[in-house]
Amino acid sequence: MANCCNTCTNTQNTIHKKSDFQNKLAQSLFYFSIILYLIALSGDFGIFNFHLNASILYGFYLFCYFALGYGILKKALIGFYKREFFNENSLMALASIGAWAIAQGAEAVAILLFYRIGEALEDLVVEKSKKSIRTLASIKIEQAHLFKNENIENIDPKNIQEGDILVIFAGERIPADGIIIKGEGSVDNSALNGESLPQNVKVGDSLFSGSINLDSILHLKATKSYENSTFSKIIKLIEEGSAQKSRSEEFITKFARYYTPIVTLLAFSIILFPTLYFWAFGQMELIETLKIWLYRGIIFLVVSCPCALVISIPLTFFASLGKASKEGILIKGSSYIEALKDANAIIFDKTGTLTEGKLIIKKINAYKNYDEKFILKIAQLLESHSNHPIAKAIINYNNEINLQEDLKKLSNLKESSGGGVSAMLENKIIALGNARFIQSLTKQNLPKDSSLKCQIFIAYDGETIGDIILEDAIKKEAKEVIEKLKEEHLEEIYILSGDKESVVQEIAQNLGIKHFFASLLPNDKVNHLKAILQTQNQKNKKVIFVGDGINDAPSLALCDIGIAMGKTGSDVALEGADIVIMNDDLRKIPKVLQIAKKTRQILWQNIFLALGVKIGIMILGAFGATNLWIALFGDVGVALLALLNAIRAIR
Repeated sequence: MANCCNTCTNTQNTIHKKSDFQNKLAQSLFYFSIILYLIALSGDFGIFNFHLNASILYGFYLFCYFALGYGILKKALIGFYKREFFNENSLMALASIGAWAIAQGAEAVAILLFYRIGEALEDLVVEKSKKSIRTLASIKIEQAHLFKNENIENIDPKNIQEGDILVIFAGERIPADGIIIKGEGSVDNSALNGESLPQNVKVGDSLFSGSINLDSILHLKATKSYENSTFSKIIKLIEEGSAQKSRSEEFITKFARYYTPIVTLLAFSIILFPTLYFWAFGQMELIETLKIWLYRGIIFLVVSCPCALVISIPLTFFASLGKASKEGILIKGSSYIEALKDANAIIFDKTGTLTEGKLIIKKINAYKNYDEKFILKIAQLLESHSNHPIAKAIINYNNEINLQEDLKKLSNLKESSGGGVSAMLENKIIALGNARFIQSLTKQNLPKDSSLKCQIFIAYDGETIGDIILEDAIKKEAKEVIEKLKEEHLEEIYILSGDKESVVQEIAQNLGIKHFFASLLPNDKVNHLKAILQTQNQKNKKVIFVGDGINDAPSLALCDIGIAMGKTGSDVALEGADIVIMNDDLRKIPKVLQIAKKTRQILWQNIFLALGVKIGIMILGAFGATNLWIALFGDVGVALLALLNAIRAIR
């Protein structure tokens, strides 16, 4: 068995060595042929008073023709054999053979040489456009370090399961999503969200796979397996996005299928009908007439090659996907870039999308002679052992209050499910909770505000001493983003939320959003979305939905373009979305609209450039007002200009 494996390995190495040798030989032959062609041109046109014998010149041209055009001619013959008569290779082959037929060896070689140069330049430009996506997609996490039975074991990342303890050394990429249980340091998240600044992390912080641990040893408890982790899903999204074609790309593919045979037949018509006409009426000799119109037909064939459009349009979309990926925006296909141009309405979920998705203290109200600091201290003592979102908001509000001494005096801590928490502090009852719970302890009527989402009361020694108002804070960039969306001509902006109407109304007013619907269940959101979709579809317009939670998944899947928040978003929401914003920054939404707008502009510029120049040269060529060198520019030069214009989408 071992011998068999060694044989296979040796065979593969031989194939690779042979392939490398063939590539180097082909490259050397290409450069040698170009040098020989330049020598032949100098001898043909008497540059520097250098001349060559006609037979030697013919031999040089013939050698260069087959050395440079072997691949093109081979593909053309295979195409003819398979009855695929009309493609770029067959156009170039027919044009170059026609040039030989009228004794234009220099131009016959030039057709194939410039086509080869054009292909090489296209490859360079395509390579550049793919770089930002390929850099991310090609990142491989070779191994992970599993901490088990006080030992570190190297394992394949694919074997990581939820609950495993992983050790990540400095400079290593994090293999799976997890929570830090030991160590602190900084991580580089740029591969995930485009954020250039390192993030400081400590015990309890969540980390995403694909990030790089910069400067310390971290112990991580995996919260997801390798396959379900953030980085694996990003790679899957990139693969889906690269594979999916837009309507423009599909149109150009179909366009080239019909365009190429039409221009080929037109070229033959330019050769055949004028030749027959002038020969039939005795105005010219047949051979002389054929040479003139054959030359014009060759010009028509060369310049008509559709590669400028066929390559530049998908490349523009690919470059745009790369640009978005670099910004931390993952788009599942170029069709969604194209759809964004028709967006007229955008719908936001509230919690976790327009807001931070976590509670903060908005206000502390003190009753009678008590002060805010004392009320906060009592609240923090009672919540010090809880992980509830309300408890976290209260604990994190003011870290300057020292609780250590009072915590030692705290006793008889009791929690009432759905009500609140109480305890004894220096023989006095302290309590925190909702109005019903506190009223049951103090027997007092409380000034409850029904419009508030979260109002917590605090009691001390049988008396209500104050309340704390909590709210879900609006993201700091939200107002700026809404203004930019209005500038991008999104005429209708909505909020659909399951929260109270008073809360949603306040947020809508603060952000300048006119349309909002509150107290919605998931199916209510879908019904409202369907109504908005129907209205917009009647205008031939698209609808964007932005959300993050599980309850948003149906809406993300239903709307024309679904945008999910990748950092806090649920797995179900990410699967249903068409666009994922990795760092939850709302400013990425106007950014992706700008990328879509720029993409559209570049597409139309390339279409007008390519068709305008080609049609102009075709007409001039048909009337004998141009030559084959200009036609070569109309093919290769225009293709290169279109490609260079396409990669502006990356910048």
